[in-house]
Amino acid sequence: MPTILTEIFGVDSSRQHIIFELFALFILITLGFFAIRKKDSPLAKIFSAVIEFWRGLAQSLLPEEEVKKHTNFISALFLFILFMNLLGLIPGFMPPTMNINTNLGIAVFVFLYYNYYGFKKHGLGYIKHFLGPFLPVAFLYFPIELISHVFRILSLSIRLAGNMTGDHSVLEIFTHLTYLVVPVAFLILGTIVSVVQAFVFSILSLIYIALAVGEEGH
Repeated sequence: MPTILTEIFGVDSSRQHIIFELFALFILITLGFFAIRKKDSPLAKIFSAVIEFWRGLAQSLLPEEEVKKHTNFISALFLFILFMNLLGLIPGFMPPTMNINTNLGIAVFVFLYYNYYGFKKHGLGYIKHFLGPFLPVAFLYFPIELISHVFRILSLSIRLAGNMTGDHSVLEIFTHLTYLVVPVAFLILGTIVSVVQAFVFSILSLIYIALAVGEEGH
C-alpha cells in the first residue's frame, strides 16, 4: 500500500513498517518525557489514567506482589500498539501493525516475557504448566500444551494484522470516494478499532502473564 515513504522518499514498501514503528516509538518516548517533566499537565494525567486502568485489571488477575511489576509493562505495550494503530488514520501513513512481522516481534517478546517470569516465580516447577493434571499422560500433554503456547504468538499477530489491514483499507477507500462526512465517520470508527485492538492484544498478554505467575500453576 503506497505511503509518503514510498511515493516521496522511495522507501521499499517491504521495509516501511519498520520506519513507521520507530516513528511511533519516538512519539511515545517524547510524549512520555514531557509527561514526566510536567506531572500536572493534561498529558501526564492521560498517561496516569492509562496506567491506573491497567493496574486495576492487573489487580483482578495477578497476585498482589506481581501487580506493580507487570502493570508498567502492559501499560507500555498498550500505548505502543495504540500509537502504531493510530498512525493509520493519518493520510499517507500506515499502521505498522498491518504488517504481521511487526506483530510477530511483539508477540514473541510477550511470549518470552511471561515464560521468563513464570520460571522466575516457580523455578523448575513452572514446567508443570506444560505437563497437565495427570502425570502418566504428561508425555502426551506436553507437546499439545507447547503447541498451544506457540500458537498464542500466531493468534496475537494474525488477529491484530488482519483487523488493522481491514480498517486501514476501508478508511483509505472511502477517503478517496468522498472528502468530508464519510471519512470523518470512518476516522471515528478507525480510532475505536485502534483502541480495541490494542486493548485485546494487551489484555490477552496480561492473562498469559497471570497464568504463568499465578499460584495455581505451581
